[in-house]
Amino acid sequence: MQANSGEEQVTVTFGTAVFDAVEYDPRWDLLYLRCSEAPLADDWNVTDAGDALAFRDGQLISVDVANAGLRLAKTDGITITLEDGTVLRSPDVHLALRVTAA
Repeated sequence: MQANSGEEQVTVTFGTAVFDAVEYDPRWDLLYLRCSEAPLADDWNVTDAGDALAFRDGQLISVDVANAGLRLAKTDGITITLEDGTVLRSPDVHLALRVTAA
């Protein structure tokens, strides 16, 4: 797994959630996003796209993005759909794959 080396800090945003712990595993094409200061999750969900979402007190604190590189290659971004139908789009997720895969 490739970790962000600290040379260039990357944060990824989905909705109001800001993830500052970012790792990409190119072998499995998985992008791991975490809020570094977040407590343990108390609820979980897997989306139709295969993304694993973790919540604490209703707040999104972690996302495991399945097929991240493939999805970026096919579209200009990645969206995740919450259980209530809310669609979140990240304007900066492409930076995570570029920096952490280097």
